[in-house]
Amino acid sequence: MAPGPLDHPSRPRGNREERLPVFVYGTLRRGEKNHLRYFEGRIRFLGMAAARGELYVHLEAEYCYPCLLPGEGEVKGELVEPRPELYDLVLAELDALEDYDPRSDSGLYLRRPIDVLTEEGETVRCWGYLWNGPGKPGPKVEGGDFVAWRKKREGR
Repeated sequence: MAPGPLDHPSRPRGNREERLPVFVYGTLRRGEKNHLRYFEGRIRFLGMAAARGELYVHLEAEYCYPCLLPGEGEVKGELVEPRPELYDLVLAELDALEDYDPRSDSGLYLRRPIDVLTEEGETVRCWGYLWNGPGKPGPKVEGGDFVAWRKKREGR
């Protein structure tokens, strides 16, 4: 089971300059549409992990994307570490993708330090992007796995 519940996303925690790994749970995961664009040759895959929370999906006409909210469920994802010489660049690009402004600590998503549980049973502190949009974004992803949800939705 993933570590304790996420703090409320409006409660800033941690130092924004920490060089933590990043927990990705949606379109940035391996094989998903944003993985190559943002991560190819720029990160080290640390393994599968799970965060405590609830996963919902925001549905747009042409695409969908997941939204992590505090909760008691388990959200499946991957733990990645940007290469040291590219860390600031990768994090800035992820902030832009997630519509997060670290200067004002605002946006559609908020970057927060969270704890995840690796497959090996280790608790790791990492960055996670938490939904900050108005209300719940759409249907809940049962089982907390966006990739499995998307494949099922597409009939694969």
